[in-house]
Amino acid sequence: MLRSTLDALKQLEPRDFRVLSAVERGMSKFEYVPVEEVARLSGLEADEVLAIARKLNSLGLLQRRVGSYTGYILTSRGYDCLALNTLVKRGVLKSIAASPIGRGKESDVYQGETPAGKLVAVKFHRVGRTSFRQTRRYRSYVGERHHISWLYQSRLAARNEFEALRILYAARVSVPEPVDWNRHVVVSGYVEGVELSEAPPLPDPSSFLEELLVEVGKAYAAGVVHADLSEFNVLVAQSRPVIFDWPQWVSSSHPSSLFYVKRDVENLLKFFRRKYGVVYDVEEAIRRVIGGGVQKDPRA
Repeated sequence: MLRSTLDALKQLEPRDFRVLSAVERGMSKFEYVPVEEVARLSGLEADEVLAIARKLNSLGLLQRRVGSYTGYILTSRGYDCLALNTLVKRGVLKSIAASPIGRGKESDVYQGETPAGKLVAVKFHRVGRTSFRQTRRYRSYVGERHHISWLYQSRLAARNEFEALRILYAARVSVPEPVDWNRHVVVSGYVEGVELSEAPPLPDPSSFLEELLVEVGKAYAAGVVHADLSEFNVLVAQSRPVIFDWPQWVSSSHPSSLFYVKRDVENLLKFFRRKYGVVYDVEEAIRRVIGGGVQKDPRA
C-alpha cells in the first residue's frame, strides 16, 4: 500500500529530492551509489548528503550498504516518491488513494484525482527482482541492454504502456485515455467497470465477444498487438469492452506478431466458451482480426 510512501512524501524537502534524484542517476553505473558520487550529482557537500541520506534511509526511501565504501540505492518507495512528486509538480495529480483498486503480478493500480477534480487511474509498474531474469528474456523493450536495474525496467514498462495507449486512443480503440507518465507510473482515465474474469452477466455474450474482437482488430490495424490478452485485461464498462494493461505489446510488424494475435484470440474464445457457452471458430476469428474482416465499429 502507498500509505507509508504518502506519509514520507509529506516530510520531504527540495534537498531530499536532490539526493533521491542523484541516487537514481548514479544507479545507472553503480549497484550501490557511493556518497561521493551522490554529492557530485546533487551538488551538495558529502557531509550534507550523509545527513540527508540517513533521513531518507529511516523513511525507507533509500537502502544503505557499508563495506569497502558507503553507498545507497533507491527503494521502490523512494522511486514512488520521485514519480509522484514530478506528477504533482506537472499538475497531473492532486491526490491519490492509499489503498489499491487493483493488483497484478507486476503492477498496483490506485485511484487518483487531478487538480480539476477528474478521477484517474494511477498505475505503478513493479517488475520484481524475482521475475527480473524471466522478463528480460521476452520483454522487447529491454532489448540488448546488459546493465539495467529492476527499477529502470519498471520505467521502461510504463513508457511502453503509455506509448501503446497513446497510439490506440488516437485510433479510437476502446482503451483508457492516456493522461501522463513518469518513471514507473502511468496515469490514465478512470474507467468504472468489472473485470471480465469475474464473468459478470452480459445481456448478449456473443455480441460482446464480437465487439471485443472488433477492438482487437482495430488495435492490430493501428500497429499494436496486446501479446498478453485474456479475460484479466478486459473491463466490462456499461456492457462494453475496454482493454487495458499494455506494457508487453508488440508491433503488428513484429516477426512473432501473428503468434501473439493467435494466442490472444484463443485466450478470449476459450474463456467465452467456458463461462458463457459461446462457441466461435478460432481461425475465423483470427482471419477477421488480422484481415480486416471485422469492419464495423459498434460505437459508430
